[in-house]
Amino acid sequence: MNENHQVLFRKYRPQFFKDVIYQDLAVGSLQNAFKTKKIGHAYIFIGPRGVGKTTIARILAKRLNCENPDGVEPCNKCLSCMEITKGNSNDVMEIDAASNSGVDNIRDLRENVKFNAMGGRYRVYILDEVHMLSSAAFNALLKTLEEPPPHVVFILATTEYHKIPETILSRCQDFHFRKVPVAVLQQYVETLCVKENFKFDSEGLFWIAKKGDGSVRDTLSFMEQAVVFTDGNLTGAKLRKMIGYHGIDTFIELLEDILDPARSAKIFEKLETFFQEGMDLIKFTWDFLEFLNSLLLIKDNLADRESLNIPVEDLQKLKLQFRELDREVLILLAENLFLIHEKMNQMKLRSSYEVKVYLEIQFRKLILEREKPSVSGLLAKLSDLTKQIQSDIGNLSEAGDKETEVKKPVIPEAKRPTAQIPTNVNKPTATTSAALDEKPSPPRQETPKETVTSSTPDTETKPKSSADPNEMEKLLKEKFAGMEVDPGQFKNL
Repeated sequence: MNENHQVLFRKYRPQFFKDVIYQDLAVGSLQNAFKTKKIGHAYIFIGPRGVGKTTIARILAKRLNCENPDGVEPCNKCLSCMEITKGNSNDVMEIDAASNSGVDNIRDLRENVKFNAMGGRYRVYILDEVHMLSSAAFNALLKTLEEPPPHVVFILATTEYHKIPETILSRCQDFHFRKVPVAVLQQYVETLCVKENFKFDSEGLFWIAKKGDGSVRDTLSFMEQAVVFTDGNLTGAKLRKMIGYHGIDTFIELLEDILDPARSAKIFEKLETFFQEGMDLIKFTWDFLEFLNSLLLIKDNLADRESLNIPVEDLQKLKLQFRELDREVLILLAENLFLIHEKMNQMKLRSSYEVKVYLEIQFRKLILEREKPSVSGLLAKLSDLTKQIQSDIGNLSEAGDKETEVKKPVIPEAKRPTAQIPTNVNKPTATTSAALDEKPSPPRQETPKETVTSSTPDTETKPKSSADPNEMEKLLKEKFAGMEVDPGQFKNL
């Protein structure tokens, strides 16, 4: 066993401002302060864990007391820099506010700030997790923090900005630190793998960076563990096995089983298999929920490496495979699955068998809900039926027009007979006039007149039909049955 082994996050802790990654705001401001020789007496670094707050505080302390500074950077070779690097400098006091949160500890600090620096020009007090101080301790620190001796610099660090009193914040220069993106972490880890001669691939580096969740320290801690687990072979297959990730193929099959009613039995076979393998079914439910959310982000064109817990290779596969999947179906599935996961956490099920039984019941309900028609599905069917009906009506109208069209033979004008108008149609007879004078008859319904357009340019006057109105109405109904008829064309009906 090598007793001199040093973990990665301590071995590769930055010693210069230029080595800090993705904290350009804080680094640039401090470098400009040294260029203009405007050093503040109190700073507060705010941000999540493992992004460089304490690291930059130490670099700042080294640069303040460096004997041979290189511009805005410390030399890291003089006695003061080496003592600060080793952590045994008498001029740099690192205080854990979580374990020294009482007012008595702050009173001791107030007494010590009166003494000058022993080796350098400044006495630097680094108060880590300063939000853990009590209210009395904060009040005791106010006066000293507002008007400290000229040889004292305070550097406060916290992960919970909202717990710091406004009276403290107003006396400090605050710098906000951000989480490091996955792409930046992945590139940084690749650089370290090259230095350490580790084998790796792109997917393996992605999982290491993703596991860090924006924290450089957490990323390197997990990388240290992964190196031991994989024996220095940081490939995607081994990392997936290490973190318990099943890959998108498992989730794709499960989603297809839910969407296809004929394959619903396979859902319960998979749950039984996962249970027998000792898998954490609650975590699997959450991973499947993340998978559905990733599909929704892909549908909305919002998918990127930061928002998805999926490697780039799998991302392209999902874009192609689920391009036609209904967005509303995904939303309903994701919402129901979230309720299932939330309910499991509230119930605090005691054993994995109880979790399996509960999931089986809920998936049966999910299948029943899935078989119900969705709103978008109903609208699509209605739209298809409307188009089909309109098409059939159009075809029937064309057929009706062809049937009602009167075809007449073309007759030469020389042989064309002259239409004779019967005299007894328009002129009433004497008998009829007498009958009308004797007794008025009820009004008769006028028979509809049909105008037939011939193909010849000359129009002909056809004799009026003397048929019975009931027969004419029956004829019209037979001719135009099943067709859309404009009532304006037949005003006498």
